Amino acid sequence: MKAILEKVSHARDHSFAAFDFQLRRFDCPFHYHPEIELTLIISSTGQRYVGDHIGRFAAGDLVLMGPNLPHMYTNDTKFRGPARSIVVQFLPDCFGRDFFNSGEMKAIRLLLEKSRVGLHFHGRTRDKIAPLLEQFRSLEGSARIIALLNILDLLAHSRECRMLASPTYSPSLAIYQGERINRVCELISKKFKEGVTQSEAARMAKMSSPSFSRFFRRATNKTFRSFLNEVRIGYASQLLLETDHTIAEACYESGFGNLSNFNRQFLKLRKISPKAYRKKRGTA
Repeated sequence: MKAILEKVSHARDHSFAAFDFQLRRFDCPFHYHPEIELTLIISSTGQRYVGDHIGRFAAGDLVLMGPNLPHMYTNDTKFRGPARSIVVQFLPDCFGRDFFNSGEMKAIRLLLEKSRVGLHFHGRTRDKIAPLLEQFRSLEGSARIIALLNILDLLAHSRECRMLASPTYSPSLAIYQGERINRVCELISKKFKEGVTQSEAARMAKMSSPSFSRFFRRATNKTFRSFLNEVRIGYASQLLLETDHTIAEACYESGFGNLSNFNRQFLKLRKISPKAYRKKRGTA
């Protein structure tokens, strides 16, 4: 996917930026910036792309993303709003070049290093951080700095965290790709349920099928089929958790043509069967 360089603006007398985005739907393209970003989704659902990670997001989703890590949030096609998120962005040296290198900041420094592939926080950690972020924009002066450091300290000592992008992911390839992958991503988001082929995606990208196959793999670290399966399994997982759909209904609703392939792909990506996944998460 093409990653567009975003210029982050904030008040001159502030060392970092905080935003409360309230929109009909999220429309920001696949982008990157030198700032570290902490994003909390307040409302809406959809697809989350972080580096080579593809996953679902919903209200309460909390992600810390390192510098120059390409990312994008897209709402479901039928979603009609509102879409709201709270976003804090800061440069690694916003408090001075060596601030996070001091012994007292070791835990936070390690957290920021790990964030290069994106970190997803859940459970009690998310529940503690969410109200702190809700209050953030009303703070002024040193209270803002103290609040940010408090949030980072909570994240740094949390075990309720998982990496999103692959450990070996490097953003350099994604940063210089063309606009065509953004269009392909939109196509998949709109048509993954009814079916979309690599040939159709290649036509959207205005490339031959073989050229598109190589291009797509370089840009996303995945084959087109793998990418599509991840989008479908992410949606199916949400159905199993949030609806009364049977496993077969979730299979066909998410775009799979047969139950055996669905079960195989689900086990491959989730390391657990659809039945066990629903039972395990339902009792968590």
